[in-house]
This record gives sequence, C-alpha cells and structure tokens, in this order.
Amino acid sequence: MRPICCLNHTQMTNTMNRIVSSNQIPEKYRACRPKFAQLIGRWFLRAFGWKVEGSVPAVSGNENIIIIAGPHTSNWDGVFGFAAILGLDAKITFFGKHSLFGQPVLGRFLTYMGGIPVDKSKPGIGLTEVAIDNMSKLNGSLLVISPEGTRAKTEKLKSGFLRIAQATKGKVFLAAFDFESNRIVLDSFLDLSGDNENDLAYVKEYFTKFKGKRPENY
Repeated sequence: MRPICCLNHTQMTNTMNRIVSSNQIPEKYRACRPKFAQLIGRWFLRAFGWKVEGSVPAVSGNENIIIIAGPHTSNWDGVFGFAAILGLDAKITFFGKHSLFGQPVLGRFLTYMGGIPVDKSKPGIGLTEVAIDNMSKLNGSLLVISPEGTRAKTEKLKSGFLRIAQATKGKVFLAAFDFESNRIVLDSFLDLSGDNENDLAYVKEYFTKFKGKRPENY
C-alpha cells in the first residue's frame, strides 16, 4: 500500500494528536452560524468526552474537497459528526434520502447543516450524479460522504467518491470516527493512484485502524 500524501508515520501521529478548533477553518468554509449553535456543538462533544483531532484540509482557490468519513457503522456517527460541524462552524455539503428531508423538524435541521435531498427512486438519478452536478455549480466546496454508502456490513466500498473527485477535479481527504478513543480524526489527503480498485482497497484497509460504534458492521 502506498503512503497517504507525503506524511511519514511520525508526522501523521503528531497531526492526529493535535486538537482542531474553529479558528483553523478557512474563512471560505465557515458557515457563520450563531455563536449559540457553535457552543451547543462543542458542549455536546465535551459532554460525551469526544474531541476532534488532526488538521483541517489546506485549500487554495476554489478547490472541491471530498471528505470521506468512516467506518460508518451507526447513526451515532452522524450525531457526533453534526456536533463537530456545529462546534467548528464548518460549511459542508452532504446528501441524504429525500424522505428524511420531508420530516418537519429533521428536514429543516438537515438543510440547515448543508444537506441536499436525493430521491434514489427516480431513474437515472444517483447520489454521485447529484453530487457532481451540485459541486460543479459551487465555487469550491467541502463534501462529506461515507464511502460505504450504508451502516450495514459491506465487503467493498462504493467508488462514487472517486468518480466525484475525477469529475470535479476535487481532492479526497480522509476522516475517521474512533469510538474506542472518542475522537473524530481529520487525517490527510489521499494520493489517488488512478486505479480505482487499488484506491478502494487502500481506503478499506485504512478504516480498519479505527473502531466504529458497531465494529461487526465493518
């Protein structure tokens, strides 16, 4: 397996132990939410003993960044993920089932957090196509996506994030949920090889370093 970006093991360890704060979020990717909302996110993480470690993706110009987060084994991933997004005041984009957005309270919250509904029942419309279409219209964006595409156990990751990166000339950034140490890890950019099967296998192996809420689902 090839290394991630250009970081050696020592550099990666030091980076992961670094606490991430809202001050590190580039102005372009700040949501500018009310301070109260940011405090709620930080309070929630502290109440459960969670923290965000690593480094914020370094961006220049109007780059599209695809953040792949895993292992995705439980709805709790989303709960802690949303808390971190609020606490860091990050402006992100993500996609979800259109039925969830139809619920009055949940739908408003998901939209507020940057969610875009996808109706997978319509022929010819998939998450990947919707993501490419939306990211092509944006002047640079942070897209968060689960490469598993499900909380259930799957033998192979979906290649959608790779196709999105290729179509939008975006960069792929690795992030992880670790329920063993109660942390969200913002790691580093993935150096894509051009061989999708090889890249998927690498990401699959990468996520085994972290313990999901339900390890049996990964």
